Amino acid sequence: MTLFNLKKGEKALIKSISFGGGARARLSSLGVTEGKTVTVLSFSLFKSAVLISCGYIRLGIRRALATQIEVEKC
Repeated sequence: MTLFNLKKGEKALIKSISFGGGARARLSSLGVTEGKTVTVLSFSLFKSAVLISCGYIRLGIRRALATQIEVEKC
């Protein structure tokens, strides 16, 4: 299951992030890494992005990146 497949309000544990480069480094610097718990707060209009919460961080992630983050529901 990917991060984008979760519904609003659901929590999940990040299992793997299957992209690299600058995007992975930015997420890592914000604390969004494997083993962390994320909560889906909302989706943008037309579901082109997802707003997540990880610890004290709120972050908007594009659909293309959210579909490459494997999660497991808590």
